[in-house]
Amino acid sequence: MQAGKYSYIYVHAIWTTINRQALLSAIVRKVLFPFLKQHALSKGIQLLSVNGIQDHIHIVVKLTPHQSIAEVIKQLKTDSADWVNNNKFLSAFFDWDDSFYAYSVSPSNIDKSIEYINRQEEYHQTKTIDEELAAFEKMVLQVNV
Repeated sequence: MQAGKYSYIYVHAIWTTINRQALLSAIVRKVLFPFLKQHALSKGIQLLSVNGIQDHIHIVVKLTPHQSIAEVIKQLKTDSADWVNNNKFLSAFFDWDDSFYAYSVSPSNIDKSIEYINRQEEYHQTKTIDEELAAFEKMVLQVNV
């Protein structure tokens, strides 16, 4: 058996626009998210889901043993910001915040994570990004107790 052939880590990652500016209009998201999926595929990144709202996005990515979550996210953020700016989708310069949040996902919960990501617009009708991140942190703390 080839070493690492069946080794994967699933990660749910979240990152925001710079200063959490509401720059990702529905029109921008409609072109940005398919670009991210296609670009990730071209770079050997298995992006299973991407969605978000005006100030942040969520992804689920399937990492292989040779991929670093920090490097994958850095590449996705850099390349997507360059793409948005080069195509002049916004009148102002676009960039992502330097930080990101990443949580491992059990293979048995991938479908739930993807469903959660697909419902971002609905979810954020009543919750802010800060409330969402606090809920994630609470779940992590409960698991680590």
